[in-house]
Amino acid sequence: MRLLSLSPFAFSQLLCFATALNTGTILTSDIDTFVADILREWNSPAGVAVAVVRQDGQGGWAVETKGYGTAKSDGTKVTPDTLFSIGSESKLFNILATGLLISNKSLDTPVSWTTKIASIIPEWGLMDPIASSGSSIIDLMSHRTGMPRHDATYGLSDTVPAIIKRLKYLEPSAEFRSKFQYNNLMYTVLSYLPTVLHPSKPSLAQYVQENIFEPLGMNSTTYSFQRANATNMLAESFGREGDPTTNPLLPGGAHAMPFWLQVGDESGSNFASGPGGVISSINDIAIWLQMLISNGVNPATNATVIPADVLETVTSGITVYPFTEDFPELSVSTYGGGQYKSNYRGHDLIEHGGDIQGFHSAFTRFPFEGVGVAILSNDDLFYIRDIIRYRVMDELFGLEPFDWNTRYRQVAVETALARASLVSTPRPANATPPTGGFSSLVGNYSNPGYTSFELCQLVPPPSSASQACSTLAQSLNASFPALIDYTVPTLVFTWDRIASQYMKLAHFEGDIFNLTGWTGMPTGNASSPIWAYDAGLSSTNVEFGAGTANGTFGFGFVGGVWGAQDSPDPQGTTAEERAEVWFTKGAPQSVVAPDDQ
Repeated sequence: MRLLSLSPFAFSQLLCFATALNTGTILTSDIDTFVADILREWNSPAGVAVAVVRQDGQGGWAVETKGYGTAKSDGTKVTPDTLFSIGSESKLFNILATGLLISNKSLDTPVSWTTKIASIIPEWGLMDPIASSGSSIIDLMSHRTGMPRHDATYGLSDTVPAIIKRLKYLEPSAEFRSKFQYNNLMYTVLSYLPTVLHPSKPSLAQYVQENIFEPLGMNSTTYSFQRANATNMLAESFGREGDPTTNPLLPGGAHAMPFWLQVGDESGSNFASGPGGVISSINDIAIWLQMLISNGVNPATNATVIPADVLETVTSGITVYPFTEDFPELSVSTYGGGQYKSNYRGHDLIEHGGDIQGFHSAFTRFPFEGVGVAILSNDDLFYIRDIIRYRVMDELFGLEPFDWNTRYRQVAVETALARASLVSTPRPANATPPTGGFSSLVGNYSNPGYTSFELCQLVPPPSSASQACSTLAQSLNASFPALIDYTVPTLVFTWDRIASQYMKLAHFEGDIFNLTGWTGMPTGNASSPIWAYDAGLSSTNVEFGAGTANGTFGFGFVGGVWGAQDSPDPQGTTAEERAEVWFTKGAPQSVVAPDDQ
């Protein structure tokens, strides 16, 4: 008897048909119990909202939405109308808005996916002249400009034009179009296109509200924190106290956190709108999923909201996600614009995730089966989101549930141990002091792509200090004494970057310091009013030394601050050449102020 020989692709397709789509209720009492158990096992003070949508084969939809767990510290429960920040799921709204502009042939300046950014945004520029002149809309949306993330450049009061002006001062980590490097800044640039191209010059938030939210009836979805907060439906996010070495399976230390970004105009428009500004409910996201599965058609009215060719462009694989998946249930991915294409246990999918301070989301659709799954979470742990969504997918496809919980519990523990080993390397007993001594490092530093600040000596206390340094020292000693090792020489500064509020440089050896960053968060407890939310910089170092220009001096971040993914670390003979981000000591170097437009 001959055995049928199948290609891997054909086999995966047979596997899809071999596992019948579950046509019954998906969010059953068994799923309810599973979700409750996961929240309990992970000591989560928070909750999740879940949606499952399916075409019923008769032109209609089966839609299930549910809320689980806690939305707020006062005990308010999550419902399908609870509002969550969706983080990078916002990128798809951004790039589809760009697609609507491209489809609008009546614009004074018509554009296409290959239009060069330099031809439409005068402020645009990158340090790499080839990338600066050659980058097109499609390059920005698919993360192939050669720029690493540089997320720490965002300031609390930034504007889109100010950020665009500063891009030319940020170091690239790869050659233009050579690799995928996820970059939020490029979606900030894309968010400026409605203002630049449309005759009424709307912000992205205004344009999306008028052309996407309203036509779809996504009436709860907004870019505005003020509007969302006024509904009393906005979830609080919850974070855990302690540095990244903390095992997330251990109980205690969880706090509600203020919403991560509360700036913006009346529409909610701000510098983060494009990469991560949308706030929505799972009921509205169910509508969003149906439209995407319907190839741009409003499921309620059958009117086209997004042209099919726009959706085709942003879901086409333009760049390859350059990492091998750790788990055999997941395939490699390609990226278009705000969308990954991959496969889960033999089922082709299109999806993206969202990760922002205290919130996680994931919207997944299976185009061949006409189904979709979405999850929103207000717990700072992303593991919870993925454990629950994969369990729902298994239920949807009638698959034997895989034990993602045990797998992620192991990952969480191993990650905590690995991070602990990175920060536990003991400082040499007779550590060599930095060149010129500790006091010589104190002063003003700047990077024109980032900002300016004053570096202060905290340990040992200096004999004299500026008023700003004295105030900073008092604040740190009073509020965060557990984060300061008073036996180790330590420098500190504070700045207005959203990545962290305080930065501590603890001396290690010679000109090398260990970097830690955190933000002070209110506890609501008068006896202990503030706690430290860690910025995850524990594996990062700082190196002081000579700059590349004669007579200059400064320090550089090394060890992953710029978010270059798999690009090699910078190399060179000077400290500046080895730095991912370099701050020069002395007068500010033409730092672009937020209101410099």
